[in-house]
Amino acid sequence: MSKSRSFSIQPKPLGMILREADLVSIPQLQLALQSQVDYPHLRLGEILALRGWLKPETADFLAQDWLQLVQQKTRKPLGYYLQKSALLEEKQIKVILEEQKATGIRFGTVAVLQGLLKSTTLDFFLMYLFPKEVGVSPFVGKYQINCQQYQQSSQRIGALKNFEQNTTYQLSSDLFPIEEIEEHEIIWID
Repeated sequence: MSKSRSFSIQPKPLGMILREADLVSIPQLQLALQSQVDYPHLRLGEILALRGWLKPETADFLAQDWLQLVQQKTRKPLGYYLQKSALLEEKQIKVILEEQKATGIRFGTVAVLQGLLKSTTLDFFLMYLFPKEVGVSPFVGKYQINCQQYQQSSQRIGALKNFEQNTTYQLSSDLFPIEEIEEHEIIWID
């Protein structure tokens, strides 16, 4: 009898998800958890939002929708999830898409370079939603050099390094005379 293995993603507490996504700091989380003891009628996301550390929509997205989205087989573009989580606005997404089209740099990388998203937050979304994209070049496919070009350039660089290592350079003071300069002879440019 063969047993089939099925893996399921276990739900995590919201605080763990927020830390993993680098959306809150440890001190912020600790303070919010302490506040939750004092105000048991408030949820963690509400406390973080009331303190201005997180948008309520972000907390709701990660608390209510995240697990289901991670388990879905079909995926929408990354920008969709970043907008649904209130980490990016529609206007920002349009600007990122224009930049992506002009430069060939991947969507998430553009968001990070523009300061709209932390790289650790991008990595979190990629790891759970697009695991095959983790560690992939920040450039869109048409801008990547192919493997053959890379190998050829690597071979040329290797040959140059071997040449440099096997060539000794002797500097002679006759060829490059070194003159001593008095401090008063130095001309300062303002």
